[in-house]
This record gives sequence, structure tokens and C-alpha cells, in this order.
Amino acid sequence: MADLQNEFSWSKSRHEKFAECRRAYFYAYYGSWGGWEAAHGTPVRELYVLKKLSSRWQWAGSVVHGALKQMLSAARVSGTFWPAEKLLDRTRRKARAEWASSRDKSYWREASRITGLVEHEYGEPVSDADWKRLFEQVVDGGLRGFYASEAFEAIRATPRDRWLSVDELDAWDFEGTKIWVAVDFAYRDAESRVQILDWKTGRERTVDHTQLGIYSLYAQRKWGAAPDAVVGGLVYLAAPEDGGAGRVSVAVDPAALSACQDAMRGSIASMRAALADPARNVAVEDAFPRPDDRVACRRCPFRRPCGRL
Repeated sequence: MADLQNEFSWSKSRHEKFAECRRAYFYAYYGSWGGWEAAHGTPVRELYVLKKLSSRWQWAGSVVHGALKQMLSAARVSGTFWPAEKLLDRTRRKARAEWASSRDKSYWREASRITGLVEHEYGEPVSDADWKRLFEQVVDGGLRGFYASEAFEAIRATPRDRWLSVDELDAWDFEGTKIWVAVDFAYRDAESRVQILDWKTGRERTVDHTQLGIYSLYAQRKWGAAPDAVVGGLVYLAAPEDGGAGRVSVAVDPAALSACQDAMRGSIASMRAALADPARNVAVEDAFPRPDDRVACRRCPFRRPCGRL
């Protein structure tokens, strides 16, 4: 098998990392490359493992996304949706196992399927009450909110042959650059419009709207949807007592899509301009400086190799 090549690509998460800290961006996309097969104790292996770690809030969000993907994927095959309590029970057991494994720092002994928390790696104090609150509000609350949502009602009412995507990683070409996407859920409604839904476990952010623009551009190419036949929806998951998950519709009109493409072009150009050899996607660490403001360093998984403990 030919050696894997570190080819340049773009995604919303890559853009956010580049904008927040260029040194962390270098570690995540260049310094850690090949770390999945590197020997334990080597710098590249350390960067690779650290790259895979999440903050407890990121981890809780990924647990929710993984649970919904599992439930909806099963329903796509069987036509039957699991009761909420079944999914909650499965998710609780999985989350507890992942938390215990992270607490023991088992991720340093794993080959590639690495799950771990930054808080455990750096010994950050988090009270039992805070861990319990995180699960109740984000994981348990988010899943219960989803089951109580209008979005779930719409999914259950949609024939499975009109389902288009259930959190499937895919890529599309934008002006010569590979763009990675993973649409949480997409389907064709009764009017043949493509409905794109994206689950959020945090608060609304401007970048979330840009993400739906990217998904809309992808939908046009992937499913042949006309620009005016794509509807974007951000589903902010909340506890049922807060009214269930709330959907925020996102404009994907020509002006919004043009602005989205301009933002992508600018981000891609900035990333390429920082490379020592853009044609070969070669980066040099010194070209990716650390920020003067150390606020973001407090939650960064790379703080040890970066020297900002």
C-alpha cells in the first residue's frame, strides 16, 4: 500500500483551529502527522495522542452526536426508533466507560481509536458535582431535548427513502481544495427541498451559520439541489423543561452563500500562505507562532509540548 500523503484540505474545525492558535494548528495538522504508527515516547506520537484529546464539554457534545448517529442509523435500517430510555441507558454506559478509561489515561496505550480528556491528562481539578452536572445538562438533557423536538417529529414523519445523510463524513471540491463535511442529518421534504439539520450542544455562534452555508454548497453538488431548494436548520439541544430542542433556521440565499464562499477562500488562502511549500503541503513550525494572549492556552491539549503549562 502506498504511503499516506498529508494533502492539504479544509474544514470548519480546521479553520477554527487556525484562527485561534497557529502553533496548535501546526501541531494538529503537521507535527502529529504519522503519529498513529510512531513509537511510544516520540514527539510525533505525543502530538498525535494529544491531538485526539477533548475538553469535557467537547467530549460531552461528541457523546450526544455519537448516540444520535447510532440511533438514527439503526432506524434507517430497521424503520424503528429506539425509545428514549433505551438510548439514554446505552449512552450512560458508554460515557461512563470512556470517562473511566480516560481517567486511567488508557489513551496512551491505544493504537488509534483514542478517547481521552484534557482535564485528565493535565490533572485539572473537576468536582464530582461538575461532572454530574455536565452529564445531566449536556448528555442526558441534550438527548431528552432531541426526543421532545420538532426536528425529531419531522424525521419520524419522513419516509426512509428520502433520508440523505446520517452524520456521514464526506468531502467535496471547492476551487481545487478538498472540503470535509459531516452533515448530522439531511432529508428531502414533501416539497422535494433538501432539509439540512445540525445538532448543537452549546450556545449559538456566528460560525454555526457559516457551517450551514458550507453544507448547503455541499448539498447542491452532492444531491443536485437547486440553491433555493436547500433549507438549513441549527438544532440547539436543551433540557425538556426549557421547551425541548430549538431550531434556528439559517438563510442559504445567494448573498449568504456568496459570503460563505468568500470566507472559505480567505481562510484557505491564509493557510496556504503560511506553508513553506504550498504545492507539497510542507509546513515549518516557526512559521506558526504562538499567540501573545494565553487565555486559550488554558484549555489547549498541546500546552506541554508548546511549553505553556
